[in-house]
Amino acid sequence: MKKNAYVTIIASPELSEMRLDELVGRRGLVVEDLPPEPKKRTGGGLVLLEEIYMDEFLWFIPEESVSYE
Repeated sequence: MKKNAYVTIIASPELSEMRLDELVGRRGLVVEDLPPEPKKRTGGGLVLLEEIYMDEFLWFIPEESVSYE
């Protein structure tokens, strides 16, 4: 993921598997890139949301679940 880029969260099977479908449509800033590791299925990044969700602003979002602005 591109660090310091603004993104919109979009629907994906990975996001649904994490039970984070409620984040779809929210915007945020990528603060850290987390590439896939050998034991992980997907890479992604830490996204700082513009609005709080479940008392947190910082969430791991799979790369397949973002659209760059």
